[in-house]
Amino acid sequence: MTPTDHARTRPVLHIVNDCSLGGVMLALKNFEHPVLNECFEHRIVNLSDLNKTRIRPGSIMVIHFTVSWISLYRLIDMRRRSGLQRTILVEHSYTQGFEENCVQNRSRFRMMLRLAYSLVDQIVAVSDAQYAWLLKAKLANRNKLFLIPQARDCSDLLALPLKGREDGPLRLGAYGRFHDQKGFDILIKAMARINPAIACLEIVGYGDQREILEGLAASLPHVQIQPPFKSAATFLNDIDVVCIPSRWEAFGLVGAEARAAGRPLIAAQIDGLKAQTGAHSWQHRPNDPDDIRRAILQAANANDLPARGMRARLHVSGEFSDMLRHWTGLLKRQSSPSDVEA
Repeated sequence: MTPTDHARTRPVLHIVNDCSLGGVMLALKNFEHPVLNECFEHRIVNLSDLNKTRIRPGSIMVIHFTVSWISLYRLIDMRRRSGLQRTILVEHSYTQGFEENCVQNRSRFRMMLRLAYSLVDQIVAVSDAQYAWLLKAKLANRNKLFLIPQARDCSDLLALPLKGREDGPLRLGAYGRFHDQKGFDILIKAMARINPAIACLEIVGYGDQREILEGLAASLPHVQIQPPFKSAATFLNDIDVVCIPSRWEAFGLVGAEARAAGRPLIAAQIDGLKAQTGAHSWQHRPNDPDDIRRAILQAANANDLPARGMRARLHVSGEFSDMLRHWTGLLKRQSSPSDVEA
């Protein structure tokens, strides 16, 4: 970038506190796209390095870390920074499903969110369901709240061939962090009630729950727990249907990848997953192994996997370009919340 180009671009600092979080880091790769680099200079900054970071006049700070009572002082400190034009908080974490599964004192939790949101200029919800929950619970001012559904460039997956049902069991796949959020334990419990001749499952990922999941699957020859893959395309090419049994999920990029690959979904009807399902998928109640079993049996008996795969691929069409357009529009807006329409 030439000095003249540098002067023309507006600096955007993306603040993270954990560079290992897969979904957040995948979302940040979107800002490398030429559309978002035409007028903006994007940098990823670790929260621990923020005090050493020079902030150019007119900078926009985009917060990607999960807010908490402890991090409120960080938001206050950011608000005081000289040279900062405005702050945008992307809500990657909190949803109605999270609140239902993880929060004991709802009043205290919602008080923390209202305080955090009051300390930023704009808030981005990453799915329709999350946006609706933030408004219904009166957690954020409508004038500060934007809906920009998460997406990623899935062009590498669009070329995968659609899958027809082959002889043998239905090949199910699931992947992500081995964390309570992802519900892989519920999925394995459902598979314990499935005849191995009907379906087999491969779960790929990393995380603290590996030993728990391996223990649940120890007596199930049709369930395999594998380390992270190097290529989503290679993994999805060998899978008939992708399972997303999450307990909560702000958006769920696995769903976007599976749909782009032309793979039908078996997905929990929770949070951001609701908008990713439709005629190409089988839905199930969250936290319900019996209902997952029902969905798996329906998928195993289906004779329209290629047609569902095509519908899934069409379903994801346009999401990435829409995301780029909405982010460009938000970054170009003025800083005053009164100028913003939700």
